[in-house]
Amino acid sequence: MAPYQYLITTFCWMVIKLARTVLQASRQSNFRDANIGHMIIFCEGMTEKLYLEYFVSIINKNKFNDITIKIESAKGNASRVLKYADSFLADESNNRKYSNYKKFLVFDCDSPPNIQKTINKMLASPNQYDILASNLLFETWLLMHFENVNTKVSQKYIYEKLSQHLNHEYEKANPGVIREILANGNIEEALRNAENLSVKYSQRGLNICKSIKDMNPYTNVNELVEQLLAAGTIKMNHHTSNCSNK
Repeated sequence: MAPYQYLITTFCWMVIKLARTVLQASRQSNFRDANIGHMIIFCEGMTEKLYLEYFVSIINKNKFNDITIKIESAKGNASRVLKYADSFLADESNNRKYSNYKKFLVFDCDSPPNIQKTINKMLASPNQYDILASNLLFETWLLMHFENVNTKVSQKYIYEKLSQHLNHEYEKANPGVIREILANGNIEEALRNAENLSVKYSQRGLNICKSIKDMNPYTNVNELVEQLLAAGTIKMNHHTSNCSNK
């Protein structure tokens, strides 16, 4: 089989697998009677962008969905994501075009050092961003596809564990690696892992609005992924956490 044929076959199989992933009934009930509509997602880097684009590809295959999703890569740390998004939306033409879009910021918590201050700026922005943070890295979320992650992690640890599960060295911003993770990992387990962490931190009175440094590991990327996954088969509503109800 020619290399390009193999890639096409792998991609199609992976899309079918994701489309057939069944959300638990309790999750589906959150989304059944609404529509996420339009959203623009500002990502810290290409790894996040590549990952989320696979879910968008599923949504686009459903001709009954009236959903528009645009993904931008800021290519920097959390502070850069905020500056990039603010600058992008400050452009008059972009402001008009995306005024009714739900706006997401997807970023890691390893940088800058004053990450809490950056998060507070995001929350205070007049652009009303939904923030999707991963502590320490977005790869924390990727690792959850293979195992339960509930103790403090480092970049070295995460990369080594991903490499073990992939049977080769993990490489950032690699479309093939993202395909492997989505094809061979367990998204439902990743969703459950992230939710359990959120409950644990909530019980301790911790949330990303004030305590991100004490929340390693953590990610709430699952909140967006759950919506994107459900949007491939059912209409649903935007349902991400915010500080007012923590």
